[in-house]
Amino acid sequence: MHPLPPLPEPEEVALRHSRALAELIQREITAAGGWISFEHYMRLALYAPGLGYYSGGAAKFGGKGDFVTAPEMSSLYGRALARQGAQVLELTGGDILEFGAGTGKLAFDLLLELEKLDSLPARYFILEVSAELQQRQRELFERCARHLLSRVTWLEYLPEHFNGLIVANEVLDAMPVHLLVWRGAQLFERGVTLRNNGFDWSERRLRKEPIENFWLPRAGCLFISVQVSIWLTRNM
Repeated sequence: MHPLPPLPEPEEVALRHSRALAELIQREITAAGGWISFEHYMRLALYAPGLGYYSGGAAKFGGKGDFVTAPEMSSLYGRALARQGAQVLELTGGDILEFGAGTGKLAFDLLLELEKLDSLPARYFILEVSAELQQRQRELFERCARHLLSRVTWLEYLPEHFNGLIVANEVLDAMPVHLLVWRGAQLFERGVTLRNNGFDWSERRLRKEPIENFWLPRAGCLFISVQVSIWLTRNM
């Protein structure tokens, strides 16, 4: 078995950016008394304004970025999903909510195909916490499908009630989450602390926080995990 080749060295600008983000997280941990939840750490690492991975301005998608997803490669992906989406919308009479729409390409392809199928939802919600990506998504519709822009609404938080189709294309790993672990009969939350000029794991016992305060799947929701993750909900 051949050893893996070493990773390429980041450019100096990327290293400076990384150091600035690490310093921000270190300040947050210090201000919080030496410990933050993993959810807090992940949210800073990915979405801290101007510094987080998804909000720092660097190229992320395509040949000049770090990865590419199916909607960026072909419109066939969104068009095929639209066929299933039309069936869901016919059953629910609801809207569409997409988590983390990236460049907006999947939303663009979905709406164009649903328009051809005469199955357009009244509203297409995009839950996007990155202001930079929101701007990219808006510019795509303004440039290529301005007539559909009025149907698109950007959100920063989950709506309290929703009926329709929820789409998450390769985004579950970019959602900040709390990590809970059982140690015998006790429940602990995993978090991040500072140690030896770096970050390290640290667990805290849950004493007062009810387990219900952490997000859990709601009864009555259907979750299908495929390349695209879909929830079909009624009055979530």
